[in-house]
Amino acid sequence: DHHLARKVVGGFLEDVLKQIEALKACLAAGDVAGATRQAHSTKSASATAGGEALRTLAFQMEQAGKAGDLESIAARVPELEIEAARFREAARLFVSDVGKACVERG
Repeated sequence: DHHLARKVVGGFLEDVLKQIEALKACLAAGDVAGATRQAHSTKSASATAGGEALRTLAFQMEQAGKAGDLESIAARVPELEIEAARFREAARLFVSDVGKACVERG
């Protein structure tokens, strides 16, 4: 269903930046549990929206959090932001293409 795909991806696009900002706030506060939860949330949302590279990176960050390694999580944040930007652009194009297809099909 094209409309459902647009809704899922669109919701992810709105949420991923908030998740990364929340992750950075947890890191700044030294909150291991919070950072781990945010990495997990990003992983889950990425998997649902089809962002495999982003999901893999968030999974690795989640594992670092479970090991109590905030430094490793913090070191990967720039990479997470880059992957999120890549996925957002690909998803934006996807949503645009799906929208065009829906209009064409009427």
